[in-house]
Amino acid sequence: MNEVISKPVLDKGWVRLEEYMGADSAVIRAARICYQSESKSDDADIRLVRRLLKSDPKHNTVFEHSVFRFNVKCPIFVARQWMRHRICSYNEKSLRYCTADREYYVPADELPDRETYIQHMEASFDLYEHLVEQGWKKEVARGILGTAVYTEFIWTVNAWSLMNWMEKRLDKSAQWEHAEYARAILEIFHQVMPVTAQAFEEFILVK
Repeated sequence: MNEVISKPVLDKGWVRLEEYMGADSAVIRAARICYQSESKSDDADIRLVRRLLKSDPKHNTVFEHSVFRFNVKCPIFVARQWMRHRICSYNEKSLRYCTADREYYVPADELPDRETYIQHMEASFDLYEHLVEQGWKKEVARGILGTAVYTEFIWTVNAWSLMNWMEKRLDKSAQWEHAEYARAILEIFHQVMPVTAQAFEEFILVK
């Protein structure tokens, strides 16, 4: 069992790496079996990983042998963007079966009508809780809650798909809130797969 690595994101969210398998060594093993070669030195292994990510087309399959399992807490609108990335597995907190917690994202900037936004979110939770108390099914009552409400999910993803997600969500056109999660996960990626992460930043993110 790996040590949990946790990073806070936004006002109430976080990402937690619960477990991983393989890291840089799995990439090296997968690549060397193709050629039936053996590692001669750490430097040779580093050059191999860098060459695999720098080449065009990329040798993506060797990176699919490193796997991550994250626990994520984020606003629903971030989760819905996130789940467009389908080469991975998700399990999300169900508001059919669980009562929604009164937690929602509030932008840090002093935006016009920010207090009105907060009042609206509080009123929606007041009504939601009232409806549940009156016997409404949670799966129906949840309909009045907004997408700023926080959700939680498990995300299991291999390193190749993880890099694909980070490339898109760290792009300058990505929504800032989602990019904050990508930045946090990039930090974790550097801790767990430093060789691959460095090559990823140099050869893919810089484009």
